[in-house]
Amino acid sequence: MFSWGILGLGRIAHKFASELLETKLGVIAAVGSRDLEKAKAFGAQYQVTDCYGSYEELIAHGKVDAIYLATPHPLHAEYTLKCLQAGIPVLCEKPFTINARELKPLIDTARSNKVFLMEAMWSRFMPHIIFLKELHDTQQLGKLLHLKADFSFKGKERAVNLGVRRLVENSLGGGSLLDIGVYPVFLAQLLLGRPLDIVASASIQNEIDETCQVICTYPDEVSAYLSSSILWESDSSAELYYENGTVKIPKRWHENGEIYIWKGQDPPEIKKWNYPSRGFYYEIKESQDCILSGQAESELMPLDFSMGVMETLDRIRSVIGLKYEADANL
Repeated sequence: MFSWGILGLGRIAHKFASELLETKLGVIAAVGSRDLEKAKAFGAQYQVTDCYGSYEELIAHGKVDAIYLATPHPLHAEYTLKCLQAGIPVLCEKPFTINARELKPLIDTARSNKVFLMEAMWSRFMPHIIFLKELHDTQQLGKLLHLKADFSFKGKERAVNLGVRRLVENSLGGGSLLDIGVYPVFLAQLLLGRPLDIVASASIQNEIDETCQVICTYPDEVSAYLSSSILWESDSSAELYYENGTVKIPKRWHENGEIYIWKGQDPPEIKKWNYPSRGFYYEIKESQDCILSGQAESELMPLDFSMGVMETLDRIRSVIGLKYEADANL
């Protein structure tokens, strides 16, 4: 069985671990936290005996085929680099890093050492997103004219109630854009590429963006409106307006296996996928397939694509005036 190490044991690590065990794609061979008792408690919950009280110990001593890196955002660059230098393949939670400057040495190291590296943008690998990309690329509805994508939830309220500090503190890379706004940015780049121009506004409180709205423009007057918020709950829908039709994912587009397609008719054509699990299954399988076949990058989520997303996030933050410690001297 493919052996995973998990570095960083917060809420997203629990989701990854649960899905890995549920789908039986692999096993959790080792876990690492900066708190040994937390590591042992996590290990007891998921039948892991190899538990470490520091990230460095897991990297040095864990017997794993790959590491899923789920630390707070500001630690992604440091510990992904340490894994790559040790020759360990990495699936790193999004956002890959705080900025593009941090990401470049990771990509350079992965490529020079021929070690697999991929950003854990799990939506990219879900069948409904793959279908959406194919529908777009084959131009069945003509040219895409405008894209709207949102991701909003009451994250600030949840952070206060559950003590999830990373979402609301600048020192931990908090705010809506890097945590959930990255999803709409990803979708726009997947279908439209990098924008020519960006206009953005945000509500910044306590040095984090609680809401963020972005208008991207592309060649031939194509545009995208992207939004995120940690203040309110929305349907988090996506709408794509083509020359000859409209596509809509009505709720939680990043994981909802139901797409509505209008080609001038009413009612719309409906495409449905019945997912057996939350969806981490698909990114786990992609990672394992690439590693086992000797690929250093995923063809679906190549490193240059992730760099493009990170550079767009940097541009948006420059417009709204949001900076983190990692941006010093930029």
